[in-house]
Amino acid sequence: MKNKVAIVTGASRGIGLTVAEELAGMGYSLGLVARSNEDIKKSAMEIEERFPAVSIITGAFDVADSLSIDDFVRHVCSELGDVSVLVNNAGEYKTGTSEMPSETTERLMNVNFLAATRFVQAVLPSMKKLGSGYVFNVASICGVEAFSDVGSYSASKFALVGYSSSLSQELASSGIKVTALCPGWVNTRQAVNAPIKPEDMIQTSDIATTVRYLLSLGPNAMVREIVIHCK
Repeated sequence: MKNKVAIVTGASRGIGLTVAEELAGMGYSLGLVARSNEDIKKSAMEIEERFPAVSIITGAFDVADSLSIDDFVRHVCSELGDVSVLVNNAGEYKTGTSEMPSETTERLMNVNFLAATRFVQAVLPSMKKLGSGYVFNVASICGVEAFSDVGSYSASKFALVGYSSSLSQELASSGIKVTALCPGWVNTRQAVNAPIKPEDMIQTSDIATTVRYLLSLGPNAMVREIVIHCK
């Protein structure tokens, strides 16, 4: 990347926090987003203690708010420089299919899919200016394989995976890569009611290592989608 600045959403815990720590270790300055100001400030302090040379800007807002997205990205670009990596990780998980209330389905689509598209649109001018960049959309195995009890959640993740594939093809000539990360159960707070033990799940460090690996690939290697299964 020509400018090592990354934005990570849902960064106060779980996958987002672990990926942010990995990027900090690689020398990236960070723009970190979460809904809770207290939580994101605490996470930023933890990263700064480990990597004191890394500059961090935090934002506390609902990613369904498009105006907050635009304002935050402008602030990051103004303070840290053009964004070269975007990790769309913020998401919500709800069970339900035929009886899922329409307003809940709309909320899932807004947070899990539409917010990602808005962040992409906000950072693309930076990446096109640099002539390089990487967008990571954290989807789910539910985005490539539907299950009976998570119809609305699956729909939001299927949308994200399909969007990622199209976006990857559209932006390839601009030097910008896009990958949808599609893990099974990951050992996070959202998996508290999972049917498998935490030690048998994918760990957040596995997702961070995957991001590091993809960033290490040469400019001609394009990985549109990675599916990570539990054992």
